[in-house]
Amino acid sequence: MTSTAIDPDGVLAMSAATLLVSASLDEAATDLQREIDDVAHLVTGAPFVRNQVRARAGDLAELAGWARELVLRFVDHERPISELLTAGYWLPDFSKLGWDRSQSAGDNVDRTARSDEFGAFVLGTSGALLERYRRFSLAVPRPGATLPSLDLPAPDDIVRGTPVVRRPSGLLVIQGSAADPHVGRLASAADSPAFYPRDRPTFVTDPDLGRPPTWARTGGRALGVLGSGLTLYDSYMSQWEHDAKYHPEWGTGERVASAAYNTVTEGGGAVAGGIVGAQIGATVGSFVPIPVVGTVGGALIGGAVGSFVGSKVGKATGRLLEEAVSEVGDTVKDAWNSLFG
Repeated sequence: MTSTAIDPDGVLAMSAATLLVSASLDEAATDLQREIDDVAHLVTGAPFVRNQVRARAGDLAELAGWARELVLRFVDHERPISELLTAGYWLPDFSKLGWDRSQSAGDNVDRTARSDEFGAFVLGTSGALLERYRRFSLAVPRPGATLPSLDLPAPDDIVRGTPVVRRPSGLLVIQGSAADPHVGRLASAADSPAFYPRDRPTFVTDPDLGRPPTWARTGGRALGVLGSGLTLYDSYMSQWEHDAKYHPEWGTGERVASAAYNTVTEGGGAVAGGIVGAQIGATVGSFVPIPVVGTVGGALIGGAVGSFVGSKVGKATGRLLEEAVSEVGDTVKDAWNSLFG
């Protein structure tokens, strides 16, 4: 069985047009009945059309209201839930990061900044990069590196109770000092590719390895705050625009309350989901490197994907919570009306 997609905006426009036709019919019926009444004394059995036309106009108005209620039910409840069951909802839309020539520069920036793709794949990746920035002062081995033995060989001699070793030149030096040939070999091994470079900016795969510099920690937090702020702003403005379009009869107070509630449920859920998703994704990416880009790239991409999916999980949780609260509210309202009218 085939299904036909219906455009809610089209149905809403049709409802408004039908309501306008209904009002026009009522006015036309009044004018026509006035003309008939002016000549009714000249003939017998003059028709009385006003009530008949008004009845049809009332039917049209009722159908227009019914269609509008169906649209509002769909866009407020059914469509948000059905989106959660489609693959497209969970996959990034990279077109939101592009430039639409049909829109102004401000609209393009607003559309991009408010998208989940921007928050996850731009802010998320930048935050992951900063969090993985290290500058080691000591020799730190890379994961899986074969470490040289730290056991010192037996000393060549004991001089006044101090173990000494003989250098190739025959000079005796204190064992374990910088002049010890074995210590020199250890230092050379620490400069090999098996160890992270010292005193140079380095990206690591283990987020717990070492401690990032202050600017990196501060920058990561700032990006997180910015990303959270954009997510909450998007949740507020999206709901405000939705209500302005589908609930023009609402006042400012009702729109503010609706947008604020959506910010708490959907926006707050998206922020929490994005944070958790980024952490999980980064961890998975560290252990399962993505081909070509390497382990570090796998961690970064894993963090970005995890952040995107996590934000979707958060939004889904917020929407389901909002739907559940709405259902409870309707039940309480029905019970109140049944008791007190």
